[in-house]
Amino acid sequence: MFKDSHYKKWLILFLALLAWLIGGSMAIVYYFDPLCCTGTIRKHNRIIPVIDARLQKTNMLLRSYNNYDALLIGSSRPEQFRQEDFLPLHVFNYSAPSMYPDEFEEYIDLFLQNNKKKTEIIFLGLDFYGTNLKLHKHARPPSYYIKSCSSPLTWRNLLNIDSLKYALRMARGKNDRFNYDRITIDKLTRKISRRESERVFRADLTGFAETFYGDYVYNPDYRRLLREVKERHSQVSFVVFTTPETTQLFKVLVSKGRMGDYERWLQDIIDVFGGVYNFMLPTSFTMNRDNFFDAQHLYPEKTTPVVRRIMGESEQGGAEIGYLLTQKTIKVHLDKVHKLIEDL
Repeated sequence: MFKDSHYKKWLILFLALLAWLIGGSMAIVYYFDPLCCTGTIRKHNRIIPVIDARLQKTNMLLRSYNNYDALLIGSSRPEQFRQEDFLPLHVFNYSAPSMYPDEFEEYIDLFLQNNKKKTEIIFLGLDFYGTNLKLHKHARPPSYYIKSCSSPLTWRNLLNIDSLKYALRMARGKNDRFNYDRITIDKLTRKISRRESERVFRADLTGFAETFYGDYVYNPDYRRLLREVKERHSQVSFVVFTTPETTQLFKVLVSKGRMGDYERWLQDIIDVFGGVYNFMLPTSFTMNRDNFFDAQHLYPEKTTPVVRRIMGESEQGGAEIGYLLTQKTIKVHLDKVHKLIEDL
């Protein structure tokens, strides 16, 4: 009997310790909430590491108490844009890495259904690499994220080991290279050394030469995908822009013989939307490596002149940032781009 009592005592102690560990872990995950599964923003969980942009931003949208005037959607390039540059508009930035046109419609639908204010404008950022029929990186479909985030907070969210790992990092005050501000939905990109920037810059040039601009076929359905987005949301005004990349990366596109596809891309966008702000060309802005984290992503603090341009304001300092193209101006613009390429 003594032996049974001894083992029972240790079993109870073990179960109590296990319950304490599980309960404590769940409390930590709930408090720091790195996946944004609750709408509660506290002093210590406002800044969160970037884990899965589509998951985190869908949770932010569904749990948010905010009303938005406009939507910004695109890839990781416009994800760098800051809320303060869109003022007085309050903009929800739904951009996420490698977001392609076939994803836009469902995310736009979800935003319009859940935003409590009438949305007047959608800022649509388009990348040339998104025209590649041979998609090299594609996330899970929007339906996966929408379904995952639509149910309320569950035990599964609190017991997620990855969530605990990130929550503990937040508890220790660890600052990742990429973070989100849960209030503004700004992406906070930490400045890196010139040496590290050069390393990721070279990796981009090589990667694009081999994949996005190298192993390439223009998607014949690209224009149709854009048209379906526009026609489905005809009540909203679209402000469409191409995303800037460094002049060196643009030269990779040229060297791979993609200028014809580039021209087709711009024409397809204009055919659907009537106009587009083009930032993807050699300019003093894209030639300045200090503006870019790598070969294609601007630092957040460097995006201001681009945002101000698509907001219809004059370019800062008279610098050439981007051009508004229409059916009337595209030919002259393309002649200018070809001249710029010759002068590089």
